[in-house]
Amino acid sequence: MTIDELNEIVESGDIDEFIRVCEARQCKELSKIADRITDTKGVRLVLLTGGSSAGKTTTAKRLCTQLRVNGVPAAMHLSTDDYFVGNARNPKDANGDYDYETIEAVDRARLVRDLTALLGGAPVHLRRFDFVAHDGFDAPRPTRLPDGGVVVLEGLHALNPRLVEGLPAACGFRLFIEPKTQLEIFATTRLPSRDARLVRRLVRDHQFRKMDPLATFRMWPKVLAGEEKWIDPFRSLADAEFDSALEYELAVLKPYVAGLLARVLLRNRDEVRAQTLSMLFEAIVATDPVKVPGDSILRETIGGSLLEY
Repeated sequence: MTIDELNEIVESGDIDEFIRVCEARQCKELSKIADRITDTKGVRLVLLTGGSSAGKTTTAKRLCTQLRVNGVPAAMHLSTDDYFVGNARNPKDANGDYDYETIEAVDRARLVRDLTALLGGAPVHLRRFDFVAHDGFDAPRPTRLPDGGVVVLEGLHALNPRLVEGLPAACGFRLFIEPKTQLEIFATTRLPSRDARLVRRLVRDHQFRKMDPLATFRMWPKVLAGEEKWIDPFRSLADAEFDSALEYELAVLKPYVAGLLARVLLRNRDEVRAQTLSMLFEAIVATDPVKVPGDSILRETIGGSLLEY
């Protein structure tokens, strides 16, 4: 799809139906993946990863729903972020800064112990993490997974075999997600997935963390370097891939991101990626974010989700 085609859909008033079709496509693809998981004998653990702002959390929650549709008695979503070791034990990088992306930042022993107990039907006080205090704590109430239940574990290191070392390999199904399908900017030239995720990250950081958009831009190369080190080497292990892009999303994101890009360029006119993205959004006709369904992956970026995070 080209920018002109998307603009025509918005201006003609057909955007509501187009949004429904895009969301239905994603739902159908996720349903097919859920079918593969339930048809594969012995799968009790789904390991899901993707780059920053790929939509991991929403995808994990929606996959749990699809598994329940398939008759799985319970599908539970866990995040490796809840198993961070905390600043007292967190490794530091060469510059002396906390390295939150290394696998050593995750308490793997505790994670495997909890997963083993869950999959065995025992009650578990799951780990939770306070991102303000940068320290973990145990959930006050125990959680029990019914017989035949499935755990969907999402996080940066989910495809790395070291993360769940000690669990039977046959019990796991690995899923990689990425927003692949994007608008054509020029003939045969599409918006790269990394830039699409950066746009989502800009909006999300501003919406939920009140982060300076220039700080997001300056952090982005480090984020990508972490993905190249900790995700890319294990991507070939994935049993399935899921396209988390929505063809209409840039029209929804324009009201959020245009001003953020302008703020970046006001302080740094030489930021080439911000220049490119700013010109891109100048050519896009915006649509009302209220049209986005409450369980959409896009709600993870703009807020207002019906799902609990």
